[in-house]
Amino acid sequence: MIQNDMNDEKLLPPGEMPLPGVPSPKAQSWGAMISIIVIVLMIVIGAFYSWGKRVSETNIPADALITSQ
Repeated sequence: MIQNDMNDEKLLPPGEMPLPGVPSPKAQSWGAMISIIVIVLMIVIGAFYSWGKRVSETNIPADALITSQ
């Protein structure tokens, strides 16, 4: 029985060596998860940025509050 010494995953058929430069399915799933997290964080940061910009544009000046009383 040939055992893969690099990791204990039994994803390849016995006797088949992984190709150099090709990530394992476990590494590919981690890469996809990290990519999704980065994209979601970028969307959230962009939403807060545009929301803050909109709030700052719609603020009532302090002079208008003082003169209206």
